[in-house]
Amino acid sequence: MTTFAYRELYCPAHFGNTHEVMSAAEMRETLEEAARWGYNVYGDWFDTADIKNPLEGAGSEHLLPQELWERKLRNFRIAQEVGLDTNLMLTSNHVYLNQLRPDLLADTSRDRRMFGQLICPSKPEAREIILGNARDLFRMLKEWGVELGNLHGFAFDYGGCSCPECEPWIVTVAELMLEAWEIAQEYFDDVTPRLIGWWVTAEEHRLLADWANENAPGFFKSCALHIKYGQSAPDSHVPLPDGCEPHAFVHIGYNDTPSEPKDVYGIWGPVAAARRLQATARDLRDFGCTGYVTYDEGLFDDVNRAIWAALTSGRAQSATNVMEEYARRYFDAGDDAPAWAEWLAQWGEPWEVDYPSAREEFERLISRLSEPFLRSGGERLSPQLNARLAAWECKLRLFELDARLRAMDEWHAEGVELAARFVDELEWMQRNCWGTGPLRHAITPHFQRPTWWNAYREAAGIRQLSDLASIDDEA
Repeated sequence: MTTFAYRELYCPAHFGNTHEVMSAAEMRETLEEAARWGYNVYGDWFDTADIKNPLEGAGSEHLLPQELWERKLRNFRIAQEVGLDTNLMLTSNHVYLNQLRPDLLADTSRDRRMFGQLICPSKPEAREIILGNARDLFRMLKEWGVELGNLHGFAFDYGGCSCPECEPWIVTVAELMLEAWEIAQEYFDDVTPRLIGWWVTAEEHRLLADWANENAPGFFKSCALHIKYGQSAPDSHVPLPDGCEPHAFVHIGYNDTPSEPKDVYGIWGPVAAARRLQATARDLRDFGCTGYVTYDEGLFDDVNRAIWAALTSGRAQSATNVMEEYARRYFDAGDDAPAWAEWLAQWGEPWEVDYPSAREEFERLISRLSEPFLRSGGERLSPQLNARLAAWECKLRLFELDARLRAMDEWHAEGVELAARFVDELEWMQRNCWGTGPLRHAITPHFQRPTWWNAYREAAGIRQLSDLASIDDEA
């Protein structure tokens, strides 16, 4: 396998995910392990969704904004201390809640990719707010002792404005990045400007390259190109600015092949994508990529995190080899490491697993582990003894229950009880294996619900906040 020079683990600490709730010791262990497997850059995003500016009230209160920003700054310091380079993501015009004003709002009516807490950078006061937020981030990082090495710019998710003055949006983003980088130079001696191609079209890439070559030749050092779900490389080669290396934005938070519902973001338990990630390493090499940004939403993708880093850093030649080493390192698997690797790999296609056989093999392998990894005081594996194994057993249990529920023709008391057990299992896994609390946005179990979910809700009389609209209509 080719060794990629730039190997970033992008860990956005937001939405209640494990990166957001980790203690300093947990984050240090996570990043030490990431470096061991082969990553050499750590990245995060100061995501302003749902929060006000933490600097307003910083001296008189310590609420969610202040706590989140302190944790992010702490994590950058930890990453630097364990030997990783650092990267800050900037999402163009996504601002704090208390910076939204009707006269400054962005126009997002014509492009579904544009959403968030957005203001229009073509309005001078809004542009001043956007760049002022960037300056505050650079100043905070510097004051916490972080020497920022890289700066990536996102155009979408969150971001966007389709007003006439901002079109084409991709050029407006490039102009903002250039201005933000000039501010960053006031705080850091050597910060490298880069781009993220998430949701960027081929035509937008052409417009960006034309603008950059004329107005900022050689400025952007790389662009992490978008890889769609289920694919192992970008759709095609697109124009990039002169001197801009092709990188890739690699999503490790789902299994081998997307299905409906998707096995993504840990909503159905930990994920494994051995076949997809091995193909991606091969195809990105053939594509000519020299680096990547690994999109990591939490501990549920721990197996994929190891596979991807080891394959692309030259530590391993196959995903199977990585999973064997993973099992020896974290499960104390010994001679059973190949069997554990095979057991993990089958979850690349979780709805095709033979669950009775998977259960039988799991119990056989568990019985052969040393005492610290065995069950403690009940049916479940103890997360205090081995959270990784406990989470994988939860996944098996979830799919065992799901298979029984999908086979039901009519809903009755037994089905309601089974579905309630499914919900309990999911919540137990989130709380006890990963320590998460209220999950938000795309990583909440409100999305990717089981196929039987609506039937269960109706049979059990379960309501959700989204039902209030229909209640109001009925009233």
